[in-house]
Amino acid sequence: MAQDLVLQAEVPVRVTHPEKLLFPDPPTTKLAYLTYVAQMAHVILPHLRNRRVTLVRCPNGTRDHRFYQRHVLTGAPEWIPSVPGEEQKPEIVIPDVATLLYYANLGAIEFHSALAHVDETSASVLSFDLDPSTEDFERLRTVALHLHDVLDDLGLISLVKTSGKRGLQVFIPLSVAIPFSHTRKLVHFVGQYMERRWPTLVTTARLVKDRGDKVYIDVPQHGATKTLICVYSVRATDDARVSTPITWEELRAGCHPTDFTIRTVPSRVKQLGDLFEPERRCDIRELVEKITQHS
Repeated sequence: MAQDLVLQAEVPVRVTHPEKLLFPDPPTTKLAYLTYVAQMAHVILPHLRNRRVTLVRCPNGTRDHRFYQRHVLTGAPEWIPSVPGEEQKPEIVIPDVATLLYYANLGAIEFHSALAHVDETSASVLSFDLDPSTEDFERLRTVALHLHDVLDDLGLISLVKTSGKRGLQVFIPLSVAIPFSHTRKLVHFVGQYMERRWPTLVTTARLVKDRGDKVYIDVPQHGATKTLICVYSVRATDDARVSTPITWEELRAGCHPTDFTIRTVPSRVKQLGDLFEPERRCDIRELVEKITQHS
């Protein structure tokens, strides 16, 4: 049995059971997973810092029990940071490499980050979560490209990433923070327009039984307390898929979520950089005002 290891970060982090198998297809150990996390920390952390984080932990791998965690547990090292949550319970935040590695060593595979920064009620991005009802990725691709065109017609710059499972997520970076009470109106407006414009492809129905084979635009998932899978986080899939920024050109050309795993993403980022670091941001104040006036 392999001995425990120590990884050097802001604080030394002990790695227990580095030989443990976390992902079966292909077989991938905890050490390989932690190597990915350490290698990618420089692009993961900017999307986690100053945000509440919810973990999906799979201590014994993706084929075994998994659970969510959003509070810092009793017995955590004293250097592990937190922010007060409901009833003053300490909630997870991840500001540095050591904290990221600490949770990864505990079997945290997925890192879901809040859309809002800690103690803020304004949005720095708009978010659209596209969830397919079937395994037909071509239908999802079509809906995502329709969404891109709708946003483009509104003069909005959009970024797209894989969810790391079956879905896609579209973000609009904002130049001026807008209260979520206002940005939700725009997200709902676009979602409902999409549903009316492509009724055989798109739905905003909350109940799964009402969706049929349509792509669900999860408009309620946009809000100050909502979380989405963090950029470059691995997902708890057997093949260690990664939530990865892609270009609209790649999506049109036929890329698929299975193309992006812990084995392929590091070299991609080395070549392309962080595609979720926007060159330009959108000012949506006038657009939100118009929608508010007509709602």
